[in-house]
Amino acid sequence: MKKIALLVFCFFLFKGYGQNLVPNPSFEIYTQCPQSFGFIYKAPPWFQPSTFAGSTSASSSSDLFDTCGTGTPTVGIPTNDLGYQPARTGHGYAGIYLHYDTTNWREYIEVPLLSTLIQNKRYCIEFYVSLAETSQEAVSNIGVYFSVDSLLDTRFWHPAITSVLPQFENPITNILTDKTNWVQIGGYFIAAGGEKYMTIGNFHSPANTNFQNVAGGNQAYAYYYIDDISLTQCNVGVEEIAEENINISPNPNNGKMTLSYHLAQAAELSIYDMQGRRLHTYTLQPHNQTLNLNLEELNSGIYYYSIHTKDTQLKTEKLVIVK
Repeated sequence: MKKIALLVFCFFLFKGYGQNLVPNPSFEIYTQCPQSFGFIYKAPPWFQPSTFAGSTSASSSSDLFDTCGTGTPTVGIPTNDLGYQPARTGHGYAGIYLHYDTTNWREYIEVPLLSTLIQNKRYCIEFYVSLAETSQEAVSNIGVYFSVDSLLDTRFWHPAITSVLPQFENPITNILTDKTNWVQIGGYFIAAGGEKYMTIGNFHSPANTNFQNVAGGNQAYAYYYIDDISLTQCNVGVEEIAEENINISPNPNNGKMTLSYHLAQAAELSIYDMQGRRLHTYTLQPHNQTLNLNLEELNSGIYYYSIHTKDTQLKTEKLVIVK
């Protein structure tokens, strides 16, 4: 068995990089050479947030691969039981399932950041993924969730975590099918402030996971290798700053609201429920615009909206309807 991860290319007018806030970003440092699956916690401070009920935080099934990896099953580099993939840099990388047939099986990797995120600052996220050769499926659903406290799930085995809203997700149409190369995924988000932990994985239920069958595999899952993860505070140009002028008001509301925005290019607005089901989609024209939204058919509850261009997710935020 094994795993998956993903995101999308993001291009800026210009961008400046500060310190990488992700410790051990390419999984080069380990306390013990991996000897089987489930050794991600041996590359500290990485760990898997899903644990067996009643077990310690060391319980894990997310994987660490290294050139020194031995044992049965093999977790070496470049050859291992999931396929063949040299490290993008160094001698190590991680691996997780993003989709496992029609089951609710999921794996995640989580890490405490080197410093707490600052409110209203823009952060650039980037990492690389490659689909394992044994995978018969590929997915687009991979997201990054930033939280003030660690995200732990002690339900039996490793179910999908669908109760949180990732600040950044790979576009739903960008299915990651490459089994040969490392695919760059990246973009940016605005921090709420106080976030200290980062979790990577698929935060959607099986019914809401976008996947397709791919050639060459022999197992009904989508398992991805992950390497070279970075999170930096990024600088942007004037045009990008204007793109942050996106607001829905009032929020909360009774189903009637107004979206105001300034966009340098056309984008798309999608409304989702908390299970990740897309309920409405609107095309947004560029420049200064307002759009009146009528969602009175929706029940009272918590929803969320996402605005993205063909390359970049611009904003994702909670939407509350009260009647």
